[in-house]
Amino acid sequence: MSETERDLEVLCKLAKELGAANAVPFNATDVVVDERVRLKCLVPPCKDYGTNLMCPPYVMSVQEFREVLSKYEWAILIQVEAPIKADMKNEVQQTGDVAGLYESKKFLDAFRKNFGHNFGQLHRIINKVEAQASMLGYRFATGFKAGTCTLCSECIIKNSKETCRHPYRSRPSMEAVGIDVFKTAEAAGLPIDFPLKDKAVWNGLVLIN
Repeated sequence: MSETERDLEVLCKLAKELGAANAVPFNATDVVVDERVRLKCLVPPCKDYGTNLMCPPYVMSVQEFREVLSKYEWAILIQVEAPIKADMKNEVQQTGDVAGLYESKKFLDAFRKNFGHNFGQLHRIINKVEAQASMLGYRFATGFKAGTCTLCSECIIKNSKETCRHPYRSRPSMEAVGIDVFKTAEAAGLPIDFPLKDKAVWNGLVLIN
């Protein structure tokens, strides 16, 4: 086993100690990038598009990310899981369509109540693993999380005279740079059910070189 492989094991172990359900190293060439992922930021229009520094159009383009990704050898996929509770399942069944769900205060309240902790947990894990990778000598280690940055109740983008309040903690999502999360998880050996069934899974990624 090479020194890098040992380091990757240490980083995956750290992720699990911090609460990750899964953490696996895999070749960075298996990270799947698809322009259609970025398209879904616009169709249907995401409420965070243009209002969050960690979301399009403020993050690098898909093509720019492809070029950056080509310089990395390894990646670590990190997953956090949570059961989908009965109140959310009932709301999904009663509403019947995505547009209705995201217009439903009841659903959104249940979503925040059931999963708010998991978003924060994954964000902290990605930050810690990235930091530890840097300490091990991988100075270009870079993390990506699931979904938009939620460190602030309102991003400073609405006041362009300010800079990010949390530059060492905020990270873009995998989707924001065009990563196909489902195909990438499958390539890493951690496939995700879609549509979701009994559990929700959030994915984060740390690139290592």
